[in-house]
Amino acid sequence: MKEVFVKKYWDEEDVLFYLHFQNGEAIAQVEITPEGRAFLSLENPGENTSNLYDQSLDELDLEDKDFITKEEFYRIWNEQ
Repeated sequence: MKEVFVKKYWDEEDVLFYLHFQNGEAIAQVEITPEGRAFLSLENPGENTSNLYDQSLDELDLEDKDFITKEEFYRIWNEQ
């Protein structure tokens, strides 16, 4: 099982995403906006206007700086 952790900011929507992928599929996500935070997972894939990322990891235009550690992801995830 391959796990990948990503932190990506989208300027267009002023959203910071933390994503946890297993085998190329998003299984957990934290979405941080000026309005608040959404914690999404396979068990809770949608909240208000936020939805768990449903594309492949390969669909993202990622740079080396976008990859984070498991510890960094779970430090944010555990704030819920």
